[in-house]
Amino acid sequence: SLAQAFSVIIYIVLSRIYTEEDFGVFGLYMNILNITVIFSTAKYELAILLPKSEKESLNLLGLSGLISVIVSLLLLLIVVPFNDQICRWLGSEEISTWLYFIPLSTLMVGWFTSFRNFSNRQKRYKLIAGANIGQSISNSLLKLGLGLVIAGAAGLLFGVIFGQFVGFLVFFVVHWRVQGVKAGSIKWSEMRRLGSKYSLFPKYNLWQGLINNLSGAFPVFILSSYFSTGIAGFYTFGYMILYRPVNLVANAFYQVMFQRFTEKSHASESIRPEVKLFLKRNIQVLLFPFIISGIFLPEIFAFIFGESWLEAGRYAQILMPWIFMVSLVMPLSFIPELYKKQRVAMIIDAVKLVVRLGGLMTGVILENVY
Repeated sequence: SLAQAFSVIIYIVLSRIYTEEDFGVFGLYMNILNITVIFSTAKYELAILLPKSEKESLNLLGLSGLISVIVSLLLLLIVVPFNDQICRWLGSEEISTWLYFIPLSTLMVGWFTSFRNFSNRQKRYKLIAGANIGQSISNSLLKLGLGLVIAGAAGLLFGVIFGQFVGFLVFFVVHWRVQGVKAGSIKWSEMRRLGSKYSLFPKYNLWQGLINNLSGAFPVFILSSYFSTGIAGFYTFGYMILYRPVNLVANAFYQVMFQRFTEKSHASESIRPEVKLFLKRNIQVLLFPFIISGIFLPEIFAFIFGESWLEAGRYAQILMPWIFMVSLVMPLSFIPELYKKQRVAMIIDAVKLVVRLGGLMTGVILENVY
């Protein structure tokens, strides 16, 4: 938690090193990555926690890792010939060089999430914390150090890529030392069988995740393409400052609750009372701080990050109600997988995507960024 908090606090310094255009390129990269990582494991990493047998879980880990390699190679075959076309679609020439790093980032994130879920299954919460700390601190320090010596968005992007590598490396080294002797139990025939057994994950979760992440990426893509990279940068900065603390807390709840509720599901126990209590307490604790901070958010941004980021505060103010809902829903987002209701979740996310895209295109037609 301290490492994640550090990665938020350091933006007080980064906001004075990097420009809104730099954050715009950074936002484009991260949102492209958010889309490609959906395919990186075909969402089989979500199934790693579900089997009662550790052997099956280990084979699902192998399946997820293998798919990550294949997807990353395919992405490289797409990026190389279509780089210029993608840049034109996004309205940014600055992203061109960084598109070649997308396959590598996709591979690292796919392996990281797979190992994280395998660690969660084994209740190795200290290892998860260690990997998160390594990823967060290395990411933040490299952004800071490179930002002082290299102009442009390079420091932001190299920081992210290096942090992804460090996070994966922590998981890989520890698990190889402990589980290396068990790697022989990963069999192609078993991976194929489990791929079929848990086929609902690529069938529904993959498309649900794609719809959900496209919904999150469209604001950055459209702001960059129809307005400017700088405006996309203001949006990216405001979104990150709000989302990172929420994600810090929500992801911690997600990891613990997914494990506990999976055990309850195996024991045929109801999770409804705990879900109701969680939502009730979260609303009681968070509603008032969200309202008060939301009212003064532009001024808060200007005071903490500098007057040049007042506009980012206005965007963050508009996003505040949605961020509040995310804080309630994200820790429970595994429930559709737990009860095999992925199709329902996919339909809900599809409706959300259509509504969001409609709102964005209305702004484009009216030439109003707000």
